[in-house]
Amino acid sequence: MNVSNLIKKHVAEYPDKTAIVFGDRRITYGKLDDLITRTARGLLTLGVKRGEVVSLFLPSLPELIIAYLGTVRAGLTVNVVNAMLREQEVSYILKDCDTRTVLVDTSRLDIIENALLETTSIREIIVLGTDTQNGYLSFEGLLDMGRGDIPLPETKGSDLCHLMYTSGTTGWPKGVMATHLNVFHNATEFGKVHFKPEDRIMVATPIFHCWGLINGTFGMLSRGGTVITVERFFPEQALQAIERYRPTVFQGVPPMYNLLLKQPDLDRHDISSVIFCLSAATKMPENLIRQVEDRLKWRYAEAWGLTEVSCVGTTTPYTETRVGSCGKAMDDGQIKVVDDGGQPLPSGQQGELCVRGTCVTKGYLNKPEVTEAVFDREGWFHSGDIAYIDDDGYAYIVDRKKDMINVGGEKVFPSEVEDMMLTHPKIK
Repeated sequence: MNVSNLIKKHVAEYPDKTAIVFGDRRITYGKLDDLITRTARGLLTLGVKRGEVVSLFLPSLPELIIAYLGTVRAGLTVNVVNAMLREQEVSYILKDCDTRTVLVDTSRLDIIENALLETTSIREIIVLGTDTQNGYLSFEGLLDMGRGDIPLPETKGSDLCHLMYTSGTTGWPKGVMATHLNVFHNATEFGKVHFKPEDRIMVATPIFHCWGLINGTFGMLSRGGTVITVERFFPEQALQAIERYRPTVFQGVPPMYNLLLKQPDLDRHDISSVIFCLSAATKMPENLIRQVEDRLKWRYAEAWGLTEVSCVGTTTPYTETRVGSCGKAMDDGQIKVVDDGGQPLPSGQQGELCVRGTCVTKGYLNKPEVTEAVFDREGWFHSGDIAYIDDDGYAYIVDRKKDMINVGGEKVFPSEVEDMMLTHPKIK
């Protein structure tokens, strides 16, 4: 099993179909597969060995998709670095995962060069572009190196596929270890729930996060649809892009929908191509969902998960969505709510949401004690999210466990205050 093979069926059946749209660029399934293979062979020619880590420090560009899939096709481990991070966190991450090779764009090259002072494992820096920068190998140069007929290694579902670093409320970021099975399963099963081959998804969320990359991008590619990649979300530009590219699905997070709804010229844009939209990352306020359906005329579907669960644990098609719920456990997943002592609670009672199944990753890199604290021996991941489950198995997120405020003996969650503020007419 290899995550890069999730497009192979579509490459064989319709190689000339557009897989990725970015501005005026169009990348077909056949071309995408070729670029992935050339990236893989280029890395192997460069001398990167099985088990070594290739870090991608890029914004939401097609090259991030190509480089991710090329790295894993080469049997290497890919580390996707949040493109918004600065020097201190980037240095920590590269050192923590013992990065061998880094692919970076020119605007972030200085961060990587400064990180070299503390990270001795880096032996190769590849810079995005056609020209060499400061003597570094360019990404085009890497692709040229991959034109030879170099055999590619076999990988198993249990092999480590990627690292994605996630930050809690305190401490340094933790590297989540996801296998090929974790990622392949999460992308394809999410795709089966939500997408059809004729769909076009606008991924407005960053693809250096798992929601946009695994579930939006890979989920759609697994179904043979088209992915519209957006480098950065701006509400007015997003409305214009919807008119231009005519997506059938829009993927975002709650603040994005709030900003779209507050655009003064919203009604002048034709956004009718979108059948439904997807949201995750934080709970969507019910009144905001109503506004999305009433003003944007989009159906709504929600998902819940974290980087630790690949990243979706629950979701439901828009035709079965219950307002306020993040859906049911996906595919073979199981969910339960437990009290502070770890005992299961009956439906309707609030407690910590736990999930078990193929979605659950291997834990945190180099942090066995932290891993043991939230990944229990029975396979349950303890999410830290407070939720309740109804009689039909639908989960409803309340807030983060550590975010609860005690006001005169009453439990108050910040989300209650945030939900009110988000749609308050006097708060922009």
